[in-house]
Amino acid sequence: MLNDLKIKQLKAKEKVYRVANHSGLCIEVRPTGKKFWRFRYRFFNKPQMLTIGQYPEISLSYARTKTIEYREQLAKNIDPITSLKNERLEAIQSRAETFRAIAYEFCEHKKNFKSKTWLYVRNLAYEVDIFPMIGDKPIKDVTSVDIKNIMDNAVKRVLKTGKGTGENKAIAIRQIIAEVMQYAIISDRLSNDPTYALRGYIHKPEVENAQPINSKDKKLIMSRIDNYSGSISTRNALKALIYTMLRTIEVRRGLKEYIDFEARTWTIPIASKNEVLAGKRNMKKNRIHIVPLSDQVLTIIKAQFAAYPESPYIFPGVNNNTMIGAGTMNQAFRNMGLSHITMHDFRATASTDLNEANYNSNWIELQLAHVKGDKVKATYDHAKWLNDRRIMMQDWADMVDSWSQ
Repeated sequence: MLNDLKIKQLKAKEKVYRVANHSGLCIEVRPTGKKFWRFRYRFFNKPQMLTIGQYPEISLSYARTKTIEYREQLAKNIDPITSLKNERLEAIQSRAETFRAIAYEFCEHKKNFKSKTWLYVRNLAYEVDIFPMIGDKPIKDVTSVDIKNIMDNAVKRVLKTGKGTGENKAIAIRQIIAEVMQYAIISDRLSNDPTYALRGYIHKPEVENAQPINSKDKKLIMSRIDNYSGSISTRNALKALIYTMLRTIEVRRGLKEYIDFEARTWTIPIASKNEVLAGKRNMKKNRIHIVPLSDQVLTIIKAQFAAYPESPYIFPGVNNNTMIGAGTMNQAFRNMGLSHITMHDFRATASTDLNEANYNSNWIELQLAHVKGDKVKATYDHAKWLNDRRIMMQDWADMVDSWSQ
């Protein structure tokens, strides 16, 4: 008879070997040193072997209990292996109709037509807000009340973070659940969509448009960035965002290959169709965009190249091979006591201040990538007024530097 001490003393050999315990139970020792409980038996005079599990995760006492269970099945002419297969099949079939299973099936159905960002957003919503409450519930049993509770919890969760009031998150979650419900309906596994009753349950908050930054805050911004305890990359990314009038995502995705030091430009190219599907759109409307670089921005970019020589990104995150985090810059402003200022406020400020300085509004709009109308025409407009915009961008950078004076 085996015991734990004897089992622990069993050493690996060149070939698999087994040591019997009792009633068909044995332990199998593999050349890797791993040990597995096996149950040997005959069913209709045919030798069979069933794996119970790995030792020590499966204890000796549990293995003996399972052996007794299997021998009782044999006494009733039930094959333990067939019985286990049937149990697994039943478990698979019962899981196949859960919200979780159908949600994954829906995403699998859509993945070749949607971007990686689309899939990421859904998987995040599933794991954080949806699956904990209805993931293992049969989809036909999910009620409007269940979904209401999910939406309410999402609002509470976002409120606790201090990063919003949660209404938009709750509305987005209802829409994500609705997609799965509608897929279940067209695949003949559901008759009614329980999300329908919740349309309009939560109202979107009023949109707060970007506001020009007031003179009091302007005096604080650059000094607080300089004294910020975060990484060099974060400090420089914040300054570059202000000087270049780019959007946060455009600064984050900036690659070193976009920089031409001789021409003093940062050129954001059009993303290919495959890149767009992979969620790698470079600009908001996927158009080429040229940023003339001021002296200040050139200095920042040269410093970044020197500080992070191995990274493909101008402003890498903690890992040199990844871009700076999505919420890093906004979080930095919260840490500086400037949570009331958004990154988009700097674009509004640039627009206001440059218009007040009598710069051509077309130059300003083009530099902000506010291009309207025909997309083909816009493709050829990217270099328009480049020399004029170069002067304007240097003046803008100098205006920013004057804020703290």
